Amino acid sequence: MSMTLIKKLELLETFFKSHTRLQYKKGETVVRPEDDPSGVFLIEWGFIKAYNITKYGEENLLLVRSSGAVFPLIWAFTGEHRDITYEAMEPTSLWRVSKAEYIDFLNKNPEIMPVILDMAVEAYRLHSERVITLSYRTARERIISFIATNANRFGIKNKDGSITIHAPFRQSDIASSVNATRETTSREINSLKKKGLLSTDGSLLVVDDLDKLTSVL
Repeated sequence: MSMTLIKKLELLETFFKSHTRLQYKKGETVVRPEDDPSGVFLIEWGFIKAYNITKYGEENLLLVRSSGAVFPLIWAFTGEHRDITYEAMEPTSLWRVSKAEYIDFLNKNPEIMPVILDMAVEAYRLHSERVITLSYRTARERIISFIATNANRFGIKNKDGSITIHAPFRQSDIASSVNATRETTSREINSLKKKGLLSTDGSLLVVDDLDKLTSVL
């Protein structure tokens, strides 16, 4: 019988957990753009954001990864490390293995490769969704597209039908992802709140009616 997806994920996790555990505070850098990564990482819990800095010195949020994700995938296989920073968005726990040990593990356990491929495909899908988001003409549409995407990724449905996005997005993260200023992002989010389409639970965004919110698009 072929190994189930759960068993594959458990095998991958067990491998990482036999190596080095590292914990990062909110805002700490895991990988710097000027340095080669110190290894391949598995997120145990928490959130890691990947971003680069534009020629204007502004942060450009590319992707957010959460528990169970492995990074940096491209560097692990090709050795190429682009000018990307990986940073903890909140207190985060990682497991780290050397690149050589990681490749050796995959060579000895080829049944794990579909799991890694799924992660790569998901990253590609999210990049494609971001391209679609950036194609919207107005900042409001781009912000709504961002919120809808992450409601589907990190949302948990509440009893009243609303969806809480359990990811530590700051307004500056949203602004940098959708190519808008912080002031515009703040203004549009406040407008969505006044219309009853969005609210907050502490620092978390709550989508009160996802269908109504996305109807704008």
